Amino acid sequence: MSGPSFPTASQPGSLGLGTGMFLTTWLTVAASLVVVVALILLSRHGLKFLEPYLMKGRRTRDLVLVESLSIDQRRRLSVIRYGRKTGLILTGGSTDVFLGWTDAEDGFPSSPSSGKLQTD
Repeated sequence: MSGPSFPTASQPGSLGLGTGMFLTTWLTVAASLVVVVALILLSRHGLKFLEPYLMKGRRTRDLVLVESLSIDQRRRLSVIRYGRKTGLILTGGSTDVFLGWTDAEDGFPSSPSSGKLQTD
């Protein structure tokens, strides 16, 4: 023991891994990649299957956009139907305005509250 001793074999964790350890590491990496890609592809089909159940409470089947008319570049007049009622909505500009429910007899909107439409 007169001088410093140098290791003659590779230490664990060094770059000198054996062939079996090298192959095992690459096989683990490849298998993990295959599993991740498979899960991504299967999740697309799984979400298509589960979407009706997930969106069940969020659907509003009674609210329908019947027609929409562009008045100018910013404003749009839309006819909506909720159940058996039909209403008019003016969107765009500084504020959105609900113009009222239309009556079935005359086709004109009735005011949502007092009979007068608010103008800005």
